[in-house]
Amino acid sequence: VGRLGEVVVRCRSGHFFTTIWIPDASLPAHQNGVVRFQHCPVGDHWTKVTPVDPANLTEAERRSAAANRDARIP
Repeated sequence: VGRLGEVVVRCRSGHFFTTIWIPDASLPAHQNGVVRFQHCPVGDHWTKVTPVDPANLTEAERRSAAANRDARIP
């Protein structure tokens, strides 16, 4: 992950969602390399998330990621 844009991520509980990934930025989460700590909208909890390649996901996982997005920056 090295570009600005929407990225599919997986939280430590296994939930998939889409988030805005801003390299070297800390909004909306504290970023440490390719692991960030942020709110998971699927499980409604704070957790570490990592980017995943959508090509490696099942169709159901891709649909879940598309349907679940984090809060947008106002």
